[in-house]
Amino acid sequence: MKRLLGFAAAASAVALMLTGCANYSQPSGAAPATQIKDLADLKGKTLAVQTDTTGQKYAEDHKAEFGYEIKVFDDLPGTANAVLAGTADAAINDNGVLYDFAKQNPTTEVVKEFATGEQYGFNVGKTNQGLLNAANEALAEAKKDGTYNTIYQKWFGTDAPKDVLDNNTPTTSGDAKPTLVDPKSLTVCTHLAYRPFQYLDEDNTTIIGFDVDLVDVIAKKLGVTQKIIDIEFGQITSGAVFPAKKCDLGAAAITITEERNAAAPFTDPYFDATQALLVKKS
Repeated sequence: MKRLLGFAAAASAVALMLTGCANYSQPSGAAPATQIKDLADLKGKTLAVQTDTTGQKYAEDHKAEFGYEIKVFDDLPGTANAVLAGTADAAINDNGVLYDFAKQNPTTEVVKEFATGEQYGFNVGKTNQGLLNAANEALAEAKKDGTYNTIYQKWFGTDAPKDVLDNNTPTTSGDAKPTLVDPKSLTVCTHLAYRPFQYLDEDNTTIIGFDVDLVDVIAKKLGVTQKIIDIEFGQITSGAVFPAKKCDLGAAAITITEERNAAAPFTDPYFDATQALLVKKS
């Protein structure tokens, strides 16, 4: 998933996501986009990926097999808008964001999903076991009392999958206490724009999304408010933000991997994801 967008750039990117590109033209010599249904249809064509993401890794793992060229972008809007502009034949990224993009831009469509078994989690610093425990407890309570499902329905229009609802790690708080950069706030590092997980509302100031609503549940359990910082995605997944005291928790639709978990431990999973392929309709 994602890299740096400042608030001004994020606002511009979200505007592009909502409006699309009016002057789209099919790339010279390219087959109509509707003929692209899978990676196998991309031989000699261009696949847009977002740097530092599991989508990029998936694309690179299959590049030799299917013979496409990879074009790397710093953020999600860059990849998806490349499809709109005709500078890429397809884009690969997480299913949740690409389905939302296609909904906002009906000249595009998701034609394929790849079952990668990915799940998202929130991460924390290695030494902040107290916060990890509190976050897991808050998520477990929200899954049990229906709060999680209400939030899920709000953003995705359907009930949450049972495997996510049932995936809770028993925790014992013991003597571990959450430590916060600002005692009055849960400071959260995210990466814009990644609709519908975290992005700027129509006022171009307020950050909203599925992740935002879930982290509010954790902040409420801690008795504080949520404060969100937009930062480079790689700094969150590497865990560099935590010893630097830039934030307490990372919430950026982050796929849990062994490498990332070793750098900064994750909460229990809160979302099932796959990789998906976005193309332009003819």
